Order: sequence, then C-alpha cells, then structure tokens
Amino acid sequence: MKDLVGRLSALDPDAGAAVRAIAYFDRLAESRAGLEAIVRGAAVLAGCPARLVDVARRVRVRVLPDGRRDDLDDTPDPAWPFGPLTSSAGDPPAGVWLECAGPPGPVGAVVLERAAAAARDVLDRTRGRGPAPSPRDDPALTELLLDASAPREVRSHAARELRLEGALVRAVALPGSGPRIERVPA
Repeated sequence: MKDLVGRLSALDPDAGAAVRAIAYFDRLAESRAGLEAIVRGAAVLAGCPARLVDVARRVRVRVLPDGRRDDLDDTPDPAWPFGPLTSSAGDPPAGVWLECAGPPGPVGAVVLERAAAAARDVLDRTRGRGPAPSPRDDPALTELLLDASAPREVRSHAARELRLEGALVRAVALPGSGPRIERVPA
C-alpha cells in the first residue's frame, strides 16, 4: 500500500492524499475506534474543524485541525460540506461536517465520505435504535460504557443494562478479543 501511495502521490498529490485518507479510516474501522477518533481524523486530514452531530442519539463531537476537542452547541452551517449519517425523514440531519466554505476538494470529499461511514458503523453498533438481543452479553453496551465521548446518561443506561450500575468494575482488554467489564471482588 505504501508503494502504491508513493507512486500515486508522484503522479497526482490529491489522489495520493485521498488513498492515504481511505487507508487511515479503514485502520480506524478495523480497530473499532470511537467517534472522537473518527472526527479527529477528519479534522486533521481536512485541515479544518470537523464535527459530528446526531441530535436523535444525543451525540455532538467537534475537533479542531490540531486534534484538540472543542465542542460547541451551535448548529452546523448548511453551507459547510456534509456527509450524512442517516436518511431518516423525521429526524434532524445527522452527519459529519467540515467547517469550511465552499465544496470540499477531492481529499475533503473522501475524508467526509469515509468519516461518515466509519461514524455510522460506530453509532449503529453502540447506539442503535433497536433493542439488543441479550443486554448482558451485548458487546456494543460494553463499548458504549467505555466510550468517553458518550453522554453520561447514555453510559449510565449501558451500565444499568449490563447490571453494573453502582458496582465497582474494571475494564479488561485481552489480545485477540474485545474489551470486557468485570466486577472488582469486594
């Protein structure tokens, strides 16, 4: 992949940067990165502030191009480039925005599309609208409980569903498996 990006960059710098952005978001998806990491990647790669807003799921994340999180409660400008997360007619638009004037260039368009796809996967996995088949065994609830960018009430709901509310617990990560929450013995 590195050879391909190098040769492509020599021929067309935008194409090389677009392929690097695709590879970056693929790595984030493979590692099951959270929403903040995805929005941070979009901001850094696009060189402008990026935000993710999903009012129905109570998610707002904004990151500056230097990688610092800087959440604002204002409404995204409709003129900013937008990558939709949902197509539900009843809900306000949910998506990823790049805070820049005019249409995105080729790299910005790839960043928007890949960031929105990665964020959509995370939101569907962790904050889906349907009930989980078995709440106590649901890895999405565990992931949500560990997601520092999730609102407190959403994380509390995950703790209740996992029957961990008020308990002393620890997160355990083992090679080759997802994170696990364990009760700490008294």
